[in-house]
Amino acid sequence: MFRTFSSALFPLLLFTNPSGVTALTVAALSQNIEATPLVVTLEDYYNSTSYTHINGLPVLGTNPDIDLYAGSEVHVLHDAPQHPELRILATVVEFSYRIVADKRKGILEPSDLRGKRIGVVGNVTSEYFAYRYLRDVVGLDESEYTLVKRGILCYALPCGNGTYPQMLVTGEIDALTAFEPTTTVGGMALGEENAVFFRNDTLYRKINVLYTTQAKLDNATSRVEIVGFLRALGKTQEVFTNEPEKIWPRVANITATGNTENTATEEIMREFWPLTKWDRELAADLVDLMVEEDKWVAMGERQGRDPMGRERIQSLIDNAPLEEALTCEG
Repeated sequence: MFRTFSSALFPLLLFTNPSGVTALTVAALSQNIEATPLVVTLEDYYNSTSYTHINGLPVLGTNPDIDLYAGSEVHVLHDAPQHPELRILATVVEFSYRIVADKRKGILEPSDLRGKRIGVVGNVTSEYFAYRYLRDVVGLDESEYTLVKRGILCYALPCGNGTYPQMLVTGEIDALTAFEPTTTVGGMALGEENAVFFRNDTLYRKINVLYTTQAKLDNATSRVEIVGFLRALGKTQEVFTNEPEKIWPRVANITATGNTENTATEEIMREFWPLTKWDRELAADLVDLMVEEDKWVAMGERQGRDPMGRERIQSLIDNAPLEEALTCEG
């Protein structure tokens, strides 16, 4: 049975069995491509007749009703200082970031980004990638470029006024880096003859992680469900990796918001899919990436704070539930 609810905080998609007992509650912003495996896992592979999916961005540490949440690692870094009980369990997807720039503005090499206006989504992974790339690859100080944060994401052409790809075409910005597929669409809007892409996976990749709280792991009932979900997620990721054409129509349907600008077509997914890695295993360099990223997050916090440091960030990761899931599979 499918019912749709809404609240002041976020829309709630609730799937229940006749008994009304909810076995697992999972939250993610489903219009983001990287969250779609959660929906597919719940609908196709999770071995339960009862679950709840929340489409939104609640803070996991303040909502005890949520068992699992999927979001980029930057969300954990923002929340963990106030919520030390958060635990990262697995990877949903790794997404490579790119900067797309307009050759008509004289941008042919990374060094040509000096003095340019670059569209980003502020205070999250998009801005962080721009910051790291411009600092570490191009060698620029923050005063040597301008970040523009007022644009709107667009997942398919044509993109309307105020969207990042359209701002790129009209010259309001010279380059952009944003959540995929917006960057890919920006390149398509410019056309192959005018678009140039810059990428560096060593500095940073967006890692969408699945996380929970220590209290949920300490509860025997919720732990069993979490491990079961991790097993099911692996089956979903196999399809996303090995049979992407099979899943693209589902991805388009899940991310659709009623606005064609926010619905990626199969053609666009074919373009950016090579930027993805769908694998539950946590990246070997995850702690290294998060330690560096947290220095930037700490600087940007409203009151400012000290970086958490390697030991504290390492404590946010718990490999045991995934190991349990893999053992059951073996």
